[in-house]
Parts: sequence; structure tokens; C-alpha cells
Amino acid sequence: MGVTIEHVLALPDLNLRVVAGAAGLGNEVRWVHVSETADPTPWLRGGELLLTTGLKIEDIEQFAPYLHRLADAGLAGLGFGIGLGHPEVPEPLLMAAEERGLPVLEVPVDAPYVAISEGVSNLLAAERRDTIARAFDAQQALTAAALESGRGGVITAIANVLGGWAILTDTSAAVVRSWPPEAAERLPTLLPDIMRTRERGIRSSSSMVSPHESIVIHPLEARGRMRGFLVAAVPGGVDDYSRMVLAGGVALLSLEMERSHAAGRQLRRLRADTLGHLLRGAVALPVARQHLAGWDLDPDALRAAVYLCPAGRGGQLYDQVTELMSEADLPGAVVAQTSGPHTRVVVLTNDSEQTGTTLARLASVRPAAVLGLGDVVSAEGIEQSYRAAVHAAEVGQAERRAVTRFDELETLQMLLRAQSPQALASFVRRVLGQLQQHDRGREGPLKATLRAFLAHNGHWNETATELGVHRHTLRARIDRIERITGRDLNSAYARMELWLALLADGAAESGDDVADASAADRPGDGV
Repeated sequence: MGVTIEHVLALPDLNLRVVAGAAGLGNEVRWVHVSETADPTPWLRGGELLLTTGLKIEDIEQFAPYLHRLADAGLAGLGFGIGLGHPEVPEPLLMAAEERGLPVLEVPVDAPYVAISEGVSNLLAAERRDTIARAFDAQQALTAAALESGRGGVITAIANVLGGWAILTDTSAAVVRSWPPEAAERLPTLLPDIMRTRERGIRSSSSMVSPHESIVIHPLEARGRMRGFLVAAVPGGVDDYSRMVLAGGVALLSLEMERSHAAGRQLRRLRADTLGHLLRGAVALPVARQHLAGWDLDPDALRAAVYLCPAGRGGQLYDQVTELMSEADLPGAVVAQTSGPHTRVVVLTNDSEQTGTTLARLASVRPAAVLGLGDVVSAEGIEQSYRAAVHAAEVGQAERRAVTRFDELETLQMLLRAQSPQALASFVRRVLGQLQQHDRGREGPLKATLRAFLAHNGHWNETATELGVHRHTLRARIDRIERITGRDLNSAYARMELWLALLADGAAESGDDVADASAADRPGDGV
């Protein structure tokens, strides 16, 4: 509690006494102001103790509206000096003060206004020192709680020292910790306010004031990234003490959330490494099932998803996918692969439609990224689902679709599922063998040129832009491709055959690319 009118009334040697509005003795005093104008409200900010003798008000009946104006301006109290302009406090002013509950102190003629100002200043300074000392003790308690019990201890300590409740959430407003536990039941009604605070960014905060409590929402930030929210209730209003406590709590919780995020980042790296081995079929089935169960996945209901984007944007996409999975509490693992001009961000997760919808939402707002969804498989078929997702993503890129499901691609399913891996490899060698042999020489990556040309449906400008070459250079490459493969790229059948060969070839390549996604160069790991 700050300095109140009751504290001012108790100042020694001033002989002040309350003559009206005693119900407001608990009003807090922010400052002392002296004014003899008939309407000082333009110079008031609220919370002042106003000292006056009423010399400028000659009509005694004007003291009632004078008092009402002061009450409307948020005045804490009025000190009325007697013995100069008025021998006693005017009756209309007393009646209005009782009506409004605004305390009026009678100031004797021998009580200097400067003594009152100094007395209140000393009280405010002492209150400030006491607030800082109490806040320091509270922050010490919060620090000890953090060391002993982590973020749960900090939340409990914040609620206890403020006498209210506190909730820690992640960035999606899901409860991480709350104290007391039933405080979490308050969160649903606060979700719109949390989302608005999130939209405004890490430098914003929100508060909701009611007659009984003030609720504050503070974002938690580390390394320029939002990590969650502190939602706390303070009985009554937020004062300097509670602000200091909350500031200390925000700092500690931000550190705790960053520590948790760092641990999660390390866990994601380990999962990414394991996922890379799973995609290559390099993990024994019993061990694979153990890993999948540890990722909260059903080993008999899995789906691979592949985001495909330009290599230069792979790191950002990797970060967004991992953040999306964390916020939506999706089980599974993520690994990034860079192959030529493209990056694949591979997700192994569950088979639920809700998961697919959540992953698709990211692709719909990222024009540079497309998403392919593979088959639903058991642990034995992870490679199959992954390759299907790669094919779906490549078709989506060619068709400019944000999301493509492999089970929608009936012709491709028939080709890839009906043929053995050996038959597919033979088909690739017949169609692309000489082109691959050429690329092992020194004349340039013609297979990548062919893939881009077909993906852009034979559009010269778009293909040249993606490859970063002049149109004349592209035409020369296409001429060489036609000579080497013996196929006319103006033929729809030739394009189809070459495209299917590239997709089948991608199935063989997709497993090998995972090996390149090491912790040192995987996009997003450094964030």
C-alpha cells in the first residue's frame, strides 16, 4: 500500500484534521499540488493532494461544483487552509465531499504548505525505499524458487508474493504451469487477449482491470523469439511493487523457457539424426519401434510429410515447421535435407487428419513451399511413405499446388507400387542413364535442368529464372538433353516418360540425401 490521506493526516506538528469524506482516507497520494484557481483540473493528473485557501471563489455556493470537478479529476484529497479567505471550511464544500467520499483536511493557518509538501515527499520516498526492499526480497524468493524447482517454482512464488494467481503458457497459449492449479480454468476466457498480445509482438503487454483484481499478460522472450506468456492476477490494482515482482518473474521465466527450448533443440537434433537413419532403413525394426514409441507415435499408424522449398529458404522453413509442431503439440520428428537447389523438410508424424490439416496450414501461407503427404504405413514402411511424400511434393511443385497427397496420384501409385525397385531402377537407367553419365562429366547438371523445365511445364522464362541462367543458355541445354536422351521435349509422351523417370529416380535419391543433413549444416539447428 502506498502513501494514503490517512498517513498525511498523521504527520506530526501540523494539527491536520479530517472534516469531511472520511470514507476516502485510504486514497493513495501521488503528489502534493497547490492551487488557488477556481478550476485547477487542467493541471491535475489524478492522485494529488490539493492545497488551497479558496481565495478565488467568492460565491460560497460555487464550492460544491468546485469539489465535484476535483472528484471527477481523480483527486486523492483536499487540504483547505482556514484563517485567510475563510474562517472555516465552507459548508457546501463539506456536503459535496461527504457525497463524493473525497476526504477534506482542515489546515490551520499556522501549518505551512511547504511543511505538508515536505512531509508527503518524505513519506513517498520512504514508501519507495520500502517498495524496492520488498521487491528485492520477492525477487530473491523467485530466484531461489527457480534454482530449486524451475519454472514451476517461479510461477508458485509469483502467485504467493502477489497474493493472486499465475499461469505460464507456451506460445500457443497452452498451459505449462499454473498456481494454484485451478487458476488454469481462467485461461479460456483470456485466450483472445493472449492472442492479441501475441500479434502485437514481444515488446507488448496487456492488462485487464476489474473491481477486485488486475490481470496482466506479459510475453516471454529470449534471443528475439517469443517463448510463451506469463498471465498473472494481482488483487486490487497493479502497483510499483507488483510491477517489479512481475518484471523479475518475466526475466526468470524467459530464461527458464529458453533453457527448455535449448534442451528441446538438442532433443530435436537427436531425433533428426535418428529420423535420417529411419528414412534410409538403417535401423533395426525393434529399435525403430522403440524410437517411434518414444516420440509418442503409434508404430502401426505413421505418415511421412515433405515440405519442398528453394534451398535458400530451407533454414527458415525448418524453424517454422519445428515451431508449428511444438505449438500444436504434434508428435514426431523433423529433419532437413538439401539437395541441389531445393531443401526438403521431412516430418514423420501420426496419421490423424488433424495433423495433416495443421501441416497443410503452413504450406498454404508459404508461397515458396509445397507439401507432399505420403501413405499411412507401419514402421516397416517408413521409407515407402517418405518416398511417396517426396513424389507428391514434386508433383505439387510442378502443378503449383500448396498441398498434394500421394493417395490422390493414382497413375503414380500404379507405377511405383506395381513395380519392384529393380524394375524401377532399370526403367530409370533406360530413360536417364546417358543423361546421368553426362552429368558425371564436366559439362554441367543437365538432369537438374530437365527437372526444372518439366516442373515449370516447359515455360522458358520461369525455368531460366529458377536456374539463374539466360534463356539462350537454357535452350542450349534443352537441345543437348534432347540429343542425349533421344527424346523430343515438344512431345507430351516424351515429357511424361522423362518426368516419371525423374520421380522414380528421386525415390532412389531421397534416402541418400538424409545422410547429408548433419548437425553441422542442418538448416535451423543454429537457432
